[in-house]
Amino acid sequence: MLWVLLPAYNEADNMPPLLEGLRTTLAEWPGEAPACKVVVVDDGSSDDTAAAARSVSGLDTEVIVHDPNQGLGAAMRTGILHVLEHGTDDDLLVALDADNTHPTHLMPGMVAKAEAGADLVIASRFQPGAEIHGLDAFRTFVSQAASWLLRVLFPCARDYTCGYRCYRVGLLRWGTHRYGEHFLNQKGFSVMVDLLLKLRRKARRIEEVPLLLRYDLKQGASKMKVMQTAITTLRLLGRRFCGNPRGP
Repeated sequence: MLWVLLPAYNEADNMPPLLEGLRTTLAEWPGEAPACKVVVVDDGSSDDTAAAARSVSGLDTEVIVHDPNQGLGAAMRTGILHVLEHGTDDDLLVALDADNTHPTHLMPGMVAKAEAGADLVIASRFQPGAEIHGLDAFRTFVSQAASWLLRVLFPCARDYTCGYRCYRVGLLRWGTHRYGEHFLNQKGFSVMVDLLLKLRRKARRIEEVPLLLRYDLKQGASKMKVMQTAITTLRLLGRRFCGNPRGP
């Protein structure tokens, strides 16, 4: 089973084209497409995100609604725990942003790497062949600086912050057993860094594919506050590097 997790907050305009793209990707999948279930976690949206997710036909979509907004970390936790409850260790979970900036046509290549033995596959901005469209220079600089720092402290990948990833469900289940309540304990965007730092301890192979980032297709403003996220992530790195790797 292929699970597709979409944590979403006020993405009513972006959800239909994203899900339509996923439907097309599944229809054009090389060889036989996997059975697919979509899990949308509407994190307390004030618009019609939930209705927009349900409006696209031809997909097996479940919408889970948070009320009120709890942050990306909580949305990821809800979605992952839902998959762990209903999925098996051999299933795959692809998580991506719900703002239509992550093209779904990259998914077959990511799944192929997982089927070939990778436990975690990352769509990376720092792989040869990656393309970035519509991202301002400041955010590009912050991403590059974060990548350099993380590679120095915790060498296991090149892109530590991108949310477009394919996880083996068994690896995520190991994380819940290893870390308990601390496995998914970050509230904001730092959850992506923390997940990778924790899962790298068990993952046999972490691989990357070039990301095509289409920020120019996104409708609406970004939800991420760059400087606040950077500060939160730096604090997290200090705790993980110097303190208890299990703790908050």
